[in-house]
Amino acid sequence: MTNNSTQTVGEKVRAHFHEDAERFDAIYDEKKSFFSRFIDNYWRGIVQRRLELNVEHLMPLAGKKVLDVGCGSGRFCIAFAQNGAERVVGIDFARAMVELAEKLAKEAGIDDRCEFIVGSFPEALDESDRPFDACTANGFFDYIEHPVPIITAMRELTKGQLIMSFPKAREWRVPVRRFRFWLKGTPLFLYREVQVRGILKESGVTDYNLIHLDRDYLVVADV
Repeated sequence: MTNNSTQTVGEKVRAHFHEDAERFDAIYDEKKSFFSRFIDNYWRGIVQRRLELNVEHLMPLAGKKVLDVGCGSGRFCIAFAQNGAERVVGIDFARAMVELAEKLAKEAGIDDRCEFIVGSFPEALDESDRPFDACTANGFFDYIEHPVPIITAMRELTKGQLIMSFPKAREWRVPVRRFRFWLKGTPLFLYREVQVRGILKESGVTDYNLIHLDRDYLVVADV
C-alpha cells in the first residue's frame, strides 16, 4: 500500500471516498436513527438543498443530456433522470462510489438513462458524449487543488448551463471540518468569494449568478 505522505492530492481524495462511500451516501437516506438524521440535517443539510436547487435551476429537464462531475453515489444523476433528463452521465474517480451509483440507479428504475464512469475528468469521457446541455459539479471542488482546468473543460463541453458549488473558507463550521479532514489525511480546499469570482473569470465563465447557500457558494452559469 502506498504511504499516505507520498500520495498525490487526487490519490488521497480517491482513497477517502472509496472507503467512505456508504457513509457519505447515508446523508440522503431517511432510514436511519433520529440521532443520525439530526446530525446529517444539522451539519450536512446543505447537501440535500444543493440537490433541490440543481433540479430547480435545470428545469425543464425533459430531453436534456446532463453531465455530473464528481457524481459520488449518483444521487444528482438519479434526480435529473427522474425529472425527465433523457441521458445522464456521472463521472467519479472513486470506484466504490460509482458501484453504489449504479446500484441506486437500477433500484430507481432509471439505469437505462444513466451511465456512470470511473475515472478522471475530462480524460475518461468518450468524445461521442459531448456536448452536454448542462454540467454540474457539487461538493467536488472541496477536493480539487487546481479548479481552473476542470471548469474550463466543463464550459467547453456544455452548450447550456453550469452549476457548481464551492465551500466557504469563512463559516462557523470550518474549524471543525478542517480538523476532521486533517485527522483523516484528506486534502480540503475552501474558498473566499473573491477567489471564486477570480477562478470563474480565469475559466472563461462570465455570465453567472453566485448564490450564498449556507456553507457554500453555488454558481449557476449560462455558457
